[in-house]
Amino acid sequence: MNLNLTQLTLVAFLVESLIQTFKPLYDKEKGWNKSTLLALGVGILVSVATGFDLFELLGIEVQFPYVGSVLTGILASRGSNFLHDILKFVESRAHTDPSPSAPVG
Repeated sequence: MNLNLTQLTLVAFLVESLIQTFKPLYDKEKGWNKSTLLALGVGILVSVATGFDLFELLGIEVQFPYVGSVLTGILASRGSNFLHDILKFVESRAHTDPSPSAPVG
């Protein structure tokens, strides 16, 4: 699989976003964050049930079935503002990337 620069940048952005999603799940003093767990569960359930896969839409091939939908659900659990930021990022990269199909690696 070859990724172009836009896709590689987007994967890095998404990985950081996934990490930031998991950080507030558990606090030593407060325990499990039930709101975050509920949002994760609903996001994953809706994405898997509908087959929505952000990675597929962006042309990033995921090697294992359902992983793209699960990751999309995790990202969706962060809310519409976050997804709006992702779409703005993709749109801006599409306009500024001089060679969107040039592979990296």
